[in-house]
Formats: sequence, structure tokens, C-alpha cells
Amino acid sequence: MSYLALVIAAVAPVGVAIWWWRLAQVRRLGGGAIDAGGAPRVSIIIPARDEAHNLPRLLASIARLAIRPHEVIVVDDHSTDGTGALARAAGAQVIVPPPLAAGWLGKSWACHAGAQIATGDYLLFTDADTEHGVDSLGRALALARARDAALVSIIPTHRIEAGWERFQGPFQLLLLIAGRAGATARHGARRYSIGQYLLFARAAYDRCGGHAAVRGQIAEDLQLAARVVDGGDRFALLHAPDALGVRMYPEGATGFARGWRRSFRAGMAAAGGGGALEMIAVIGWLAGVPLALALAAIAGWGTVAAIAGAGYLATAALVAREQRLVARLPAWTALAFPLTVLAFAAISAVAALDHVRGAPVRWRGRTVALPIAERKS
Repeated sequence: MSYLALVIAAVAPVGVAIWWWRLAQVRRLGGGAIDAGGAPRVSIIIPARDEAHNLPRLLASIARLAIRPHEVIVVDDHSTDGTGALARAAGAQVIVPPPLAAGWLGKSWACHAGAQIATGDYLLFTDADTEHGVDSLGRALALARARDAALVSIIPTHRIEAGWERFQGPFQLLLLIAGRAGATARHGARRYSIGQYLLFARAAYDRCGGHAAVRGQIAEDLQLAARVVDGGDRFALLHAPDALGVRMYPEGATGFARGWRRSFRAGMAAAGGGGALEMIAVIGWLAGVPLALALAAIAGWGTVAAIAGAGYLATAALVAREQRLVARLPAWTALAFPLTVLAFAAISAVAALDHVRGAPVRWRGRTVALPIAERKS
């Protein structure tokens, strides 16, 4: 046990330093606003497959935008729940794409179909489970102008409704750290990009090949951002409270785990060795502190248990402070951070196993054929 304590003591300061460093980069993300009179034409494209339960909230939020979009295109991806009729009733333009072509994933196929008919100077791809703040489009356009960025993405604020969702704060923070959100995007470096909000300058979208260039990629958002930067254009990331709200998995914790298992599988490939080492340090700290407390309590080491207990409370306080970056969460939920960290590690392990086994990915009633590059890696 003394050896384990030394390992935890050595890893913890590194994990804390990485935690502070990466999340400080997120806190610096921001942007101003653009005057509605000087705004370019923006086509909003919404891929939607059986999204009748989500569209009313999204379309209502788009109707409230301070900058009016040039057009709103809902791509009804062969839904069976009345998605298309609902979107038409709300005033959106609705198209139904051809049957899914070989080599394409459904979302990229739908986004590609929408882009083909869009006429705006900017294309905003957004998911049906999002809710847009009144000033969100203006802020994203202002950031694009200020940074001369061809692509802007927004870090979402998670909407909390079910009880279990109150405990996802550490999970979302670990995602920001793993993705190096806010780090300066360099050629060949990974970038934190969210497919729920991708605002492209139309010319840049065409230059990078658009969704056709990432047709078979699960993490098409990461791949698109990489193509933009590697092609010589700029990418920018915005973090502003309530600019973009989202409730990704209303079906419950099981859907949450299943969805992130799919996403982690693609995201791990972009992390690289340095990213893996950073996450080992951060998770080693977050998991090591409660582990040390438990082992000391079992062994009856009063002094060590007291020190570990103080470390546990200090860690929970750090989590409580930072989780406000991702959602409005009660501070007390941070006390359960070990369970959330365990869930993150477990989903990562299962996703890694899926990758090694070359297991098929199933989503929205479709079986995803993996790109050859992933199957061989």
C-alpha cells in the first residue's frame, strides 16, 4: 500500500496541473457580437432522423435568433415519426435525401444533401437536440470575423432534466481535457470540434471537400476541423454560457453510455500518445485520491485517511468550480466525482476493446461499416 500511495502522490500534482492548464484554455474562449445589419447570409442545415421529439425546441430557438438565418433546411433522413411534417409546419424547408449511398454514414449523407441545395454564404450544421441562444449566431460570426476563421464550433452547455444528468459534470470536463479544447490549432494537431454546431464559410467548406471528404468517419466533426486547418484555413472554438444548449441522451444513462462508447472509439484515434498520457495523469489523480482514502480507512491508518479525506474534499471543490463550464449543476454533485470518473474510464476501455476487435458500430437502426483505415489500425 505504501508503494501505491507513492504512485498516487507522484501522479496527483501532474494531473492537477494538466486539469488547470487545459480548463484555463477553455475559460479564455469567447467572442463579441456582430451587428445584424452586417451579417452574411447563413443557411442552417439540420440532419434529422426520427427527431420529432427534439425539433420543436430547436426550431423555436432558431426563430428567436437575433440574426435571422437566410434559410433553414431540415434534411428528413427517412424518418418514421413525422419529423418532416413537423418541420414543414414550423416553416422550414424540408428535403428527403436519396437512400444512403455505400461508404457513407447517415449523418454525413444528410448534411451533404442539405449543403447541395443551400445558398448561403455560411453553412451552419446543427443537430436536432440543440437549442440556440439568441445571440449565438452573432457571436459565432463575430468570432469567425475576428479570427479570420473558416470554421467555428461552440462548446455546448448541457441541459439538466433527469436526476442522473446532474452527475455528468466531471465526464464533460474530461472530454474537454481529452480533446484539448481551446488549444491553439496547429497543422496536424487534434482539435476539439462539436458536430452539434459547425459554422462554415461556404468557400472553405467546398475547399476542404465538405462531408463527402469524411463520408465514412464516425467523428466527422473532428475530421472536418482537421481538414480545414491542414488545408491552410483557420478554426476557432467559442465557449459562452448558454450560447448552445443540448440534452444529448434523454433516453437515459444507458443511451448516454452507448452513445459515448461509439464516439470514444473514433475520438481515441485523434488523441495520440501525448493525449493518452495527459488523461492517464488526470484520471490517476481523480481516481487515486478516493482510492487512497478507501485503502487508508480499511487499513486503519488514521493520519493517512485524514490527509486523503482532505484531498478528496479539495478535489471535489475543484470539480464543483469547473463543472460550471459545462452545465448548471449543484455543487454537491461533485462529491460523487469518483463514480463519474469510473464511468468515463469504463466507457473508454470498452471503446478501445471495440476498436481492437473491429466490432461493428450500430446507431439509429443502422450498422456502420468502419473505414478500412480504422479496421487495420
